[in-house]
Amino acid sequence: MARNAKRRLGGVAAAITVTALLGGCVATGGGASGITQDDTAPLVIQSRFTDDAKGGLPALIDAYQAQGGGEVTLNSTPSESYRSQLPTFLTAQTPPDVYTWFAGQATRSFADEDLLLDLSDIWSEDLGNYSEAQRKLSQNAAGKEVFIPTNYYWIAVYYRVSEFERLGVTPPETWQEFKEVSEKIKSQGVTPITIGLGDNAWLAAGWFDYLNLRINGSQFHLDLLEGKESFEDPRVVKVFETWKEILPYFDPSALGVPFQQSTTDFAQGKAAMTLIGAWFQGSVPDDVKGDLGFFRFPIIDPSVEIAEEGPTDGFFVSANSTHQKAAKDFMRYLASPEGAKVFMAAQGDTSLSANPDVKVELSPLAQQGKDLLESADSLTQFYNRDAGDELQPAADAALTRFLAEPDKLAEILADWQAASVQARKSL
Repeated sequence: MARNAKRRLGGVAAAITVTALLGGCVATGGGASGITQDDTAPLVIQSRFTDDAKGGLPALIDAYQAQGGGEVTLNSTPSESYRSQLPTFLTAQTPPDVYTWFAGQATRSFADEDLLLDLSDIWSEDLGNYSEAQRKLSQNAAGKEVFIPTNYYWIAVYYRVSEFERLGVTPPETWQEFKEVSEKIKSQGVTPITIGLGDNAWLAAGWFDYLNLRINGSQFHLDLLEGKESFEDPRVVKVFETWKEILPYFDPSALGVPFQQSTTDFAQGKAAMTLIGAWFQGSVPDDVKGDLGFFRFPIIDPSVEIAEEGPTDGFFVSANSTHQKAAKDFMRYLASPEGAKVFMAAQGDTSLSANPDVKVELSPLAQQGKDLLESADSLTQFYNRDAGDELQPAADAALTRFLAEPDKLAEILADWQAASVQARKSL
């Protein structure tokens, strides 16, 4: 078992440039890793999708088998449990074969522990039309591809079109306009900003990410998340001082409100805006979906490049898979235009295909999201995807404490820096 994975078994906390977006040693396929191969048993896919559509995997598996693919077993685990169990899955003596996960550092941390199968042959033979940015997001530290990207999505400030009309406001473009819109909304008895941190503390990281990107740019942001800069840096202090300007417009009970209640408040017009990923669209009631709109996170400093977050999802294979040939066959199908189109059909208008050869008619919201990402100067992922899952607990603790005690910023940032340094030492 890899040293880092052993440490993770005690518990792993919650947890990208586009069509311009979008690790160590890894085992090779065909049994070269010394793993005894078994071509008779079913290929096992471990998924973090548990809704009725299961992220489109049942349809993908049916299509794969219909065109001659081998037998496949699908196991689904709730997303938050999946995060904590993934190291256990990967280090098991007979692990599942294929896994749903995230591109970038979130995958690289496992790859650099020798836990993922080298998929560079698939990239060289079948994925030559994918962008260089996608390739880099799929590599381990040594430059070997270990991940197949399938889809990516946008993060933005969502609102209800009819509610904005009723409240007499329009989507803001600048930070000053954002504050003015929030004040006007609040004056009419509506909570301007909702965020369901009661059971999803990681959502606060989206606010930190965007404020840092808008104030300090993507390079500083990535350097900070990689440990090259300090959370006690004056530039980080400026991020939080700017955040304080908007705190009066947050739901005052945000720290105790579960995500579903936050979504209900938004759907019912009790709260007007929320910063969230496109997957949020699937969480609102059907009669609200047609009323959804979103806008780019407001510009704070016009001299700073416009960076956006475009998280990329996909699949990797365990280095200890006993079905490496079957796993690679499935991954090739997954990456093909045929397989990608089947998979994306189940995503609705909440994400975009990473395969540049998949041509689908996009809904107005999806087209807006695509335009948002493609017009950006640079793209990042999300806090845990850029920093690694091990760093998310420190961020959750710091950001939720800031929302509760914004006057203790210096102490919070010192603790965040110390916790982040300690988390990296344990890697």
